[in-house]
Parts: sequence; structure tokens; C-alpha cells
Amino acid sequence: MGDREVDEEEGGLAEGSSPAGMSPIVKWLLYIAAAIFGIIIVTVISMFVAQKTATSVFKQQKNISLVKAPPPLEIYTFQDEFRVNTSDVGESHFVKLKMSLGFESGQPALSAELAARVAQMQNIINLVIARKTKDDLKSITNQLDLREEIKAHLNHILTNGKIKEVYFTEFLVN
Repeated sequence: MGDREVDEEEGGLAEGSSPAGMSPIVKWLLYIAAAIFGIIIVTVISMFVAQKTATSVFKQQKNISLVKAPPPLEIYTFQDEFRVNTSDVGESHFVKLKMSLGFESGQPALSAELAARVAQMQNIINLVIARKTKDDLKSITNQLDLREEIKAHLNHILTNGKIKEVYFTEFLVN
């Protein structure tokens, strides 16, 4: 027996065979199998994440629908509408709005205080709006921020209770 035959019998490599011992076809088949395996793993992980996300969104929507509506608030409505020039430079714009204030029911002292402080509250509201530009008042988000700002300024001067909501019953920016 030659050296070549001894190497093959002992599990060694025969001369002329590649060190990896695989033909190119086998290598390509392994690459394809690895790619398919990777795609399957990514698909399984994606389905798991999508299922978790859908479940959490459903739980959030379910919780929202179970929340009781708050009791209605008592309303104080300003008799006059507000007409205020904006702080725009160059162009003249104004804001026309009608507004109401919401507070918890059963607070006659707060209701009387609101009626007594009408002029002071109108002045504060005019000053807050006059600082804004037309662009500051365009979007819904900015209008909601304006409501919160007005509420904070008015609550600062009130002593017999706090305003819970500010309602714009009419809002026009020209």
C-alpha cells in the first residue's frame, strides 16, 4: 500500500482534494440553506413582535372605553367676544373668539368670584392672545396650548377655586 492509500484509510485527505473537502455545489446549497433559515428566523420574530404590539394596542383601546366620563362642569360664559390684534410684524391680523370657562359644580363662591373678576380676566386673556402671532394660533396643538396658558394665568388670580377647562366656542384668526 502506498502512502496515499494509508492517508485515505486513516481519514486523512487524499492528495489533490480541497482542504474544505466540499464541492462548490455543496457550498452553494449550504449558503442557500443558511439564507432560508435566516429568513425564517426573521419572519418568526416579526410575527411575534407584531402580535405583542397588536395585543397592547387593543388593551389600551379597551382601557379607554372603560373609563367613565367625568361629571359635567359648571360653565361661566363671557358675554362679550374677544377681538385682539396679534403680534405679527408687517401684516395686521386679529383673533376673534368666544370663550367659556368650566369649573366643578357646587362652587358658588367661585362662580361669584368669576363674575366679580370679569374685567381682570378679560385683560389677562387679551394680553395672552396679543403676544401670539398668526402662525402661533393656526394649529390645533397651538390652540390647545393657548387654552392651557389662559387657564394657568386665570387660576393664578382666583382664590375660591380653580378653572378645570377653557372652551373656545368660536375661534377665528384673520
